[in-house]
Amino acid sequence: MKKRKIAFIIPSLQTGGAERVVVTLSNSLSTRFDVTIIALYSSEIFYALNPNVTVKFCSGTYKFNTNPITRVLNHFKLIKGIYSIVKQNKIEVMIGFMTTPNVYAVIASKIAKVRCIISERVHPNHIQASKFWGLIRKKIYPFTDYMVIQTQEIADYFSSFIKAEKIKIILNPLNPELLNKIQSDNKRENVILNVGRLDYQKNQDMLIRAFSNIERKDWKLFIAGDGSQKNNYLKLIDELNLTNSVELLGNIDDLSHYYNSAKIFAFTSRYEGFPNALTEAMAFGLSCISTDCPSGPSELIIDNKNGILIPVEDQTSLEVKLQLLMDNEALRTDLSLNAQLDTQKFEHHAIANQWELLIENLLPA
Repeated sequence: MKKRKIAFIIPSLQTGGAERVVVTLSNSLSTRFDVTIIALYSSEIFYALNPNVTVKFCSGTYKFNTNPITRVLNHFKLIKGIYSIVKQNKIEVMIGFMTTPNVYAVIASKIAKVRCIISERVHPNHIQASKFWGLIRKKIYPFTDYMVIQTQEIADYFSSFIKAEKIKIILNPLNPELLNKIQSDNKRENVILNVGRLDYQKNQDMLIRAFSNIERKDWKLFIAGDGSQKNNYLKLIDELNLTNSVELLGNIDDLSHYYNSAKIFAFTSRYEGFPNALTEAMAFGLSCISTDCPSGPSELIIDNKNGILIPVEDQTSLEVKLQLLMDNEALRTDLSLNAQLDTQKFEHHAIANQWELLIENLLPA
């Protein structure tokens, strides 16, 4: 039987939470659909793709332009590029990921006369979008067929201007290749792990300062990721005399070694759409502590059962709870076992099945 054709639209295929979800879903859904990923800009493909998944680039590498006329023309160029790929490849359902691709997807789908799903990946109250893009989103999004988000809090926000029946909550899938590398009998080290971009949202400077204030003994802090705050964090680490205790690992292709060897996972975000790294850490059985930020952690963690929640930007609470976890092996063991049990619902086949049903609802007979 001939596979039906779908396409994901995303800015690029570099490292990132949305990119990882698109690749995981594309790999899973490629057994049932003919899947194309349309990337707005050319880039290195960071995550491993199934050879059955096709990748198309609309443009060259991204270059910011301050000229408003050039930016407007670029928007039209990208929409035209998406439309051309959709028509040439006979795509039947388009799936946008993130704000700009979502807007493009809705417009291009109407021109191409195909169905459309959009998906926001960050809590809408914290997307650094201009008033113009905020208005565009409210005007364009209602014309989508479905909108997929990860939490009820985000659903409540969008239901103010999108029909409630169009909004579907589907959790992010865990990467099956990563989960296959879980080692249940491994010996863990005295390491606190953080995974995420080095930027304002992820707030790793609070974690570094908290780590400097507690009784560290032989414990170390590893931070995996890269971003705009890297040099500032290196300077902070040096100022706090932590160069022998804190390491910035950069972007890591395969995090399984660190998930398998660390004892504690510390997540300090100011806001999230849905925290993929926290889900992964729980699946690997790390004892997790997370800020109760909007949105996601409180829907993953039951405080003191499968992890620990602290208020956003509360460094004192972070210091107290980190010290508690470092000193209490029995507590770490309990949190670890419960965390692993509670993440089985993120298995990629189960999540892909939910997406498949949504897509099938839009396909003509």
